[in-house]
Amino acid sequence: MEPLSAPRGLIVELITPLTEKGLIHRSSLERCLSRVVKFAQGIFLASPIGGEGLQLDLKARQEILAQALEVTRGKLPLMIWITGKDEEETRRILFGLHSSVENKEEKDSIFWVDAPLMYHSNRGLPSLYKEYGSITDLPFILLNDPGLIEHSKRPFKRKNIRTAVLKELTYLPSVAGLIFVGELDRAHNYQKAARGRSRFRIYDGDEARFLDYPSLSGVVSVGANLLPQQWHQVTSSSLHLSGRGQDYPDSLRQIWFMGQQLHRLREIYLQAPPFFIKAALKKLDVIESAFSLEQPHHPKGLDQLMELLREYHDGGA
Repeated sequence: MEPLSAPRGLIVELITPLTEKGLIHRSSLERCLSRVVKFAQGIFLASPIGGEGLQLDLKARQEILAQALEVTRGKLPLMIWITGKDEEETRRILFGLHSSVENKEEKDSIFWVDAPLMYHSNRGLPSLYKEYGSITDLPFILLNDPGLIEHSKRPFKRKNIRTAVLKELTYLPSVAGLIFVGELDRAHNYQKAARGRSRFRIYDGDEARFLDYPSLSGVVSVGANLLPQQWHQVTSSSLHLSGRGQDYPDSLRQIWFMGQQLHRLREIYLQAPPFFIKAALKKLDVIESAFSLEQPHHPKGLDQLMELLREYHDGGA
């Protein structure tokens, strides 16, 4: 059976609400999910940065996925981070997550997100995903982010998936798309490499890039936790998802103004997305605790962030 096609549009990089002890805060997670589902074409769970997935173990990821399935009931694609510190741990996480959902009717809405260069070289990547097919029949979204590779401190020569390797990966039905962070020239080369598969998605993992030069597939946005409706409107307009065919001049001006607002917000929360976004959501009474696993040193701008949110008339609903 052909795996599910990846969605096109706004992918919300959901923050992970935690208690002061670092456990999943279930009621806050449910509110965060309910707040964004009507505006998203997909939700990215336990992401490495915004979702603090680099520090979440298998049990936490299973709990997040179970809660998300309960809220969305299979009606919205869910992407969840599976990457571990090495290939062995990644396999264990993939097996554990797949085992936890294999008997659920909603499982066909799930995509596994993996950053293979954090634990594997370019050589042999297509074979790796063929092997993963013995563990799961659900599709993969790859993540290309040079910053994550630097964070992993692995001794691999390359920080990006080679274009020729990506082209080979696009031939695998189990690999449905790519979240891309990196140089614009490389993004263009990746788009050319994926031309042979029309439904292969390449998402912008950089919000600023999408706001200025929107891709054809969509954007992965952590800022959509704060302003889901605005991100939905900008993304839908950029990708012409509304079905209206052509925007009126007044509408285009409004979309441009929204884009500038989103840029301003991003400049603040980009310092430490989980910290700033959780702090704002707590003030908006969406979550009960703003606890983050990594607290930034001397964060500045929270008051300005809240002032901007009030200015944009987001009611937090």
